[in-house]
Amino acid sequence: MSETKQKIIAVLALVILLLTMVYYTGDLRSRYTPVEDLTLAVISPVQGFFSRLGHSVLGPFRGFFEYRELLKENERLKRELAVRNNVRYQLLELQKENYRLREMLGFKERTEYTLLPAEVIARDPSYWFETITINKGYADGVQKDMAVVTSEGLVGSISYVSRNSARVLLLTDSRRAVSALVQRSRDPGSVGIVEGYPEKKGYLRIINLPPESNIQPGDTLISSGLGGVFPKGLVIGHIIEIDVDQYGLLQQALVNPAVNFNRLEEVFIVTGVPQEVEDDEESGNGTEPEEIEEDISGES
Repeated sequence: MSETKQKIIAVLALVILLLTMVYYTGDLRSRYTPVEDLTLAVISPVQGFFSRLGHSVLGPFRGFFEYRELLKENERLKRELAVRNNVRYQLLELQKENYRLREMLGFKERTEYTLLPAEVIARDPSYWFETITINKGYADGVQKDMAVVTSEGLVGSISYVSRNSARVLLLTDSRRAVSALVQRSRDPGSVGIVEGYPEKKGYLRIINLPPESNIQPGDTLISSGLGGVFPKGLVIGHIIEIDVDQYGLLQQALVNPAVNFNRLEEVFIVTGVPQEVEDDEESGNGTEPEEIEEDISGES
């Protein structure tokens, strides 16, 4: 072994010995000895150098690993937030559905008609205000021309029936017409025809009202029962503004439907009418139902 190596070993041994003495005696004294001070003064810069070197070398790697951990945590938090939002939306939808079902149940208990509940399963975007498809058909007792309602009012009537579904022609379709009267006055001589209003999608109009008809903005229109398709007393809508026809002889009015046709999700099919209601409807007019229906809708 060379002399230089022997000196280096001797210095290291001396340093180790001094550090050991400092470790075991430091707690028993209030200050270091001159030799300890000198040793620490020599060693401290070396320790600082290697400490800074370690930080500079490991710093970028530590930042990289910390960045990856942050990305993982960010993705985890996003997933948790998405799950919570989904649950919140589901709860909100359930609350809305519960409200609608409560309204429908209350209406079914209040009405004297026999009602069959159904869900809207389709509607053609091209004919948004004209037809809807429901999930009940002739297997459930549904027949053509049965009235369709909600707790808000009259929706339309069945136009086509298959085994497990049916198409409903909405009131807003210009091909559908219903005889109506003003609920406030209930004047039999002021019966008009409510039909779709092509110039204003989603609205109705009542036409053929006699000039002396007692009708005002805000009045509620109900089905008159004439024609044999729509039972009497179903709410159709509310008068917005009154005008006269193109000849100036009869009154007509713009009607805001009672039903929001944009948001139909559940409906009722009127499958039965009490006998006393049928008798009242027939005795309240002197015309056969088939004849009146032909006058109203143009269908024989």
